[in-house]
Amino acid sequence: MRTILLLHTGGTLGMAPSGDPASLAPGRFLDHLLEQVPELGQMAKLSVEVPFNQDSACLEPSDILTLAARIRAAARDFSGFVIIHGTDTMAFTASCLGFLLADLGKPVVLTGSQRPLAFVRSDARSNLVNAVDLACRGIPEVGICFGTHWIRGVAADKLSVHQFEAFQSPNLPPLAEIGAEIRLHPEVGQFVRQVPAGLGSAFDLNIHTVTPHPGMAWSPAPAGAKAVLIQAFGAGNLPTGRADLEALFRDGERRKLPVVVISQCPYGGVDLSAYELGQKIQAWGAISGGLHTRWAALAKLGLVLGAGGGIAEAREAFGVPWAGEPMPEGSWSQV
Repeated sequence: MRTILLLHTGGTLGMAPSGDPASLAPGRFLDHLLEQVPELGQMAKLSVEVPFNQDSACLEPSDILTLAARIRAAARDFSGFVIIHGTDTMAFTASCLGFLLADLGKPVVLTGSQRPLAFVRSDARSNLVNAVDLACRGIPEVGICFGTHWIRGVAADKLSVHQFEAFQSPNLPPLAEIGAEIRLHPEVGQFVRQVPAGLGSAFDLNIHTVTPHPGMAWSPAPAGAKAVLIQAFGAGNLPTGRADLEALFRDGERRKLPVVVISQCPYGGVDLSAYELGQKIQAWGAISGGLHTRWAALAKLGLVLGAGGGIAEAREAFGVPWAGEPMPEGSWSQV
């Protein structure tokens, strides 16, 4: 029987009503998880640990490093890993762990729910069962199991606050479709693992993030920022006629800050050669984020900065896939 380490970090799945008026807060009923979902014990020899128990909106980068360290330390003792996590920041954690554990060689499956396991009508039970099933299959992927899909962590984004199909993988087909059977993508687990050496001991997320809208005022990155991430229009377009926008780029150049541009659109990504506006910000030093989700871009940039990297290292990082994240060239077919 497969041995699975289940790490409970909090989130809706393990919450219970609390207070008056009642609201959801981290609960203790997961102490009796195998009583709640006895079929898990039939699927694997399950060990349960609680490294922390919090709403995922309170997640800190140190929490993610704690998870990565615990999984690495336990890699010889377990066949796979399941992480129960809140949905709000699950895509970010999955992106970070996708890079940090790219070479682990074992499945790491993140899951959670939109309604607590304690509720009669809940998605928690099926998500848990499917996650443990996937973790038992020995597939070397870090991904999110939610609803009817398993998706690669570095390609994931949250889609809905209430639908049971809460996550999407807009630029990469799912690792698996989950129904009466689990149908795996034929290339699941097959990607080049090339996270640069020396990364992973620290995240530096002093990143100035900007989501522009028409008419907004542009300001240079605040003091202490180590990089800028702009979620631009379409294929990477920005209002280059604005002097204050150019001043942001000139300030970044002077301070040697990487300025990475990703798209507001979930499908497709940045191509700075497509339009004159994109070509202009490229000339100003913009680094194309290509098809990176906002979470994968933040994770990758945070790892580069955490290792002391700057513009050159960031430009190199966004030009190649580290852990199977979709790229403009060489991604899986969308057919």
